[in-house]
Amino acid sequence: MEFSIRRVSALLNKEIKDLSKNMNVSIMFLLPIFFAVIYSNMFGGNSAEKIYIFNLCLGMNIGMVCAFVMAMLIAEEKEKKTLRTLMISGVSPLEFFTGKALITFFMSEIINVAIFFIFKMNIQYLGKYILLSTLVVFSMIGIGGIIGIISSNQMATGVVGMPVLMIFFMIPMFAKVNKTLTKIAEILPNYNMNLMLEKVFKGETIGIGYTYSIAVILAWIIITVALFAFTYSKIGIDK
Repeated sequence: MEFSIRRVSALLNKEIKDLSKNMNVSIMFLLPIFFAVIYSNMFGGNSAEKIYIFNLCLGMNIGMVCAFVMAMLIAEEKEKKTLRTLMISGVSPLEFFTGKALITFFMSEIINVAIFFIFKMNIQYLGKYILLSTLVVFSMIGIGGIIGIISSNQMATGVVGMPVLMIFFMIPMFAKVNKTLTKIAEILPNYNMNLMLEKVFKGETIGIGYTYSIAVILAWIIITVALFAFTYSKIGIDK
């Protein structure tokens, strides 16, 4: 079936209208901003503590909220049995997934930028910050899509997704206190993003020494796309 931008646009408009009606999703989106506001006044300048807390709030949005929202949006359609209706009306699975992913992507980007300004980070770093965080958002949306496919309803996304997403959220947080956790963190996209952002916010250049970090992030995007395609073909989004 031919991919239609018009149908994706219609799905995106539907998601925007439905967003205010889904309290679970709305609350999830507000959590990182809520904690960013609380913690932003505790640390000044570009101190190591401030950057650590900043990365913590960013990690909450990317590592938890972004993926969970994507999973919940897909699981909601499965729970309501509305996906089959959309397909009968001519909407392909790829168009459906894209429509869901776009609203998650846009909201995650808005929250990322909001966190940046709440912490009053130097505006000169905004471009690099958006680039690095966006790459990791792509990978987490893919992970969220996989969780949504294998979950039967919104409640099940917590059971299925929490152990997975806690790995992405908690391990980078405690990576520096344990060598084993550091080794695990080094293969996670958001931890490598944190390493590069620490350099960016200190005014340092991200040189060839961070080729590994960039490669890890790009690899996760490819891996999540492949895993989503595999999971979809094996399980199906409407089963």
